[in-house]
Amino acid sequence: MKRLLIIPFALFLTAVWAPAIQMHFKIYDEFEDSDKRILAGPPEWRGADISKFAGECEAYIDDHFGFRTDLIRWNILMRVHLFGVAPVQSVIVGKDTWLFYRSEALNDGESINDFMGLIPLSDAALERLRVKLEENNRKFAERGINYIVAIAPNKNTIYSEYLPERIRKNRSRTRLEQFCDYMDQHSTLKVLDLSKPLTKEKSKLPLYWATDSHWNSFGAYVGYREIMRRISGYYPNTGVIELDGHLGVERRANGGDLARILFIQDVWPEKNDTVFQVELKRTSPQLNKLVFRHDSFGDGLYPYLKKHFKNITSEAPFAPFRFDEILRERPQIVLHLFAERYLSQAVHDDFFYKEPGY
Repeated sequence: MKRLLIIPFALFLTAVWAPAIQMHFKIYDEFEDSDKRILAGPPEWRGADISKFAGECEAYIDDHFGFRTDLIRWNILMRVHLFGVAPVQSVIVGKDTWLFYRSEALNDGESINDFMGLIPLSDAALERLRVKLEENNRKFAERGINYIVAIAPNKNTIYSEYLPERIRKNRSRTRLEQFCDYMDQHSTLKVLDLSKPLTKEKSKLPLYWATDSHWNSFGAYVGYREIMRRISGYYPNTGVIELDGHLGVERRANGGDLARILFIQDVWPEKNDTVFQVELKRTSPQLNKLVFRHDSFGDGLYPYLKKHFKNITSEAPFAPFRFDEILRERPQIVLHLFAERYLSQAVHDDFFYKEPGY
């Protein structure tokens, strides 16, 4: 009987000490940590200030506990596969292995609350946005510079059919729809809402990654195409690089940024990797200079825009325009591209901007 008791006792001791041994000696290669933050460093003894030392010890153990990433991963995999929910507030598990970004959880703009109509813009807020953009336009127009404002829609705006029904059934009028209607009625500045052309192209190829928060290469191409069509209104001899040949979809071995947040990038590979060719007849840029202010959605446009502009200057997405410097550079176009979830912040030049009343 005593020998039988030894087995559970040994298992108990192993469970208690194994994380500490792993934490110190790193015997086992754990799953790669994908936290988008700096993990706590080792605590430092400071003599009299023992309260800080205790807090630093706790933070260090929390971040470096043995088998931490594997335990988190197993917990997430169980919840995702068994219950279809993510134990991470910033990610929503949708239908057919689609993942969506709940940006509000990280104070990174508004996506799901906006989709559900929970944060509509007031008339005063819409007017502030109009005034701000028209002031930008006026300053550029005085020097003959064309100002283009383009908005890349949230993934859930284009692919709402893959959202969980509990969210989808509460869809309402979004701030983007409010804003574009208001600008159409009260401003001569024509905002380029990319949600409309993207929606028209859905049946051709996927436009967004299934496991990432961004548009894919084809979505970026459609965005580029619409921007160049607007630019060709100012410079008629400037065309669009057209697609040439086969359009296809492939799978990537690993999932995107949302899958990485959930530690499941190897389990949910990316299925919306679009492949296509573009015509290469255009050999040299026809326009001189572009000032391109953008967030991460703008990254995929550079391969195409470089075919049209000899020089492209990038601007930070949430900093005020450097009007004096830009005016001295005399670009032909100032392109301001931002994601739908950043509507108020991007226009008001402040990542932490909140409309009064939020």
